[in-house]
Amino acid sequence: MMIRHSRVEEGSARGSRAIDIRVWDGIDLRILPDRGFDIGPAWYRGAPLAWVSQVGETGPLDDPRDFDWALAFGGGLMVTCGLRNVGMPSEGHGLHGTFSHLPAAGVAVSRLVSEEGSHVLAEAVIEDVGNDHHLRVERSIRTHVSKGVVEVTDSTTNLGTTPVEAPILYHFNLGYPLWSEGARVRIDASETIARDEPSRASLGSWAEPPPVHQSEERVLEHRVVPHGGWGSAGLVNEAMGIEVSIRWRLAELPRLHQWVNPSPGMCVLGLEPANCSTSGRAHDRASGELPYLQPGENRETSLVVEARFP
Repeated sequence: MMIRHSRVEEGSARGSRAIDIRVWDGIDLRILPDRGFDIGPAWYRGAPLAWVSQVGETGPLDDPRDFDWALAFGGGLMVTCGLRNVGMPSEGHGLHGTFSHLPAAGVAVSRLVSEEGSHVLAEAVIEDVGNDHHLRVERSIRTHVSKGVVEVTDSTTNLGTTPVEAPILYHFNLGYPLWSEGARVRIDASETIARDEPSRASLGSWAEPPPVHQSEERVLEHRVVPHGGWGSAGLVNEAMGIEVSIRWRLAELPRLHQWVNPSPGMCVLGLEPANCSTSGRAHDRASGELPYLQPGENRETSLVVEARFP
């Protein structure tokens, strides 16, 4: 196992902290403490798993509320959206909220051995604080030796004195060569719904990569069939001989969105477990589906990423 802490000294990510974790015969990770302790690039046995945008890594901001989320979206295996808004700008909150621009504190990385084998555990705390709210997320990321498994657990607590809107979405980004001709998405769903008219055209072909061309993004929502309380979504690329799957507890994250952008320079698939829509908090408030945390209330979310060569 290898763990390396660093601070980027040049480029758009100047001043950013990074943690590179390498494990034998497992999933290697680059964790970004100044981007909400999210996961950037990742590899399994040398095969890249994550889509990384042309923006790449960017540095921490003086005020995370004052930024254009799309222009700072570097991609990576997992980008967290929330905690005050997810999706369209709404009620004074920008696209996808500010979580991915909040710095982590209390960062700790440990090598551990248990009955299940060896693994590396990375932990941190992310505080989302404003005049009317105080949310704390305690995050752990565990990557295992000798098996392609990464476990992400968030414990989110409302430390304020009033109920707080707390939508969250986990934006898993898969790209070339995984998301290329011959690949196929596997989702056991009872229904698939298009968010808008441009997305409606992909209802019959959502499982396959579309041709690369300048086009609007497509967003679908899948009503996932539970298996033992868990939801799952996967991507199989038979040419590469690799399968990547994401599992999550449906009681915590009852919704799954699929984002596809086929434009040149993008060519990305997003699989996105969430507790909300991608239409913004005003939409969810009007429909009675906006998630809240009461004062002192704690919410745990658990996700598992698995890569394997079938």
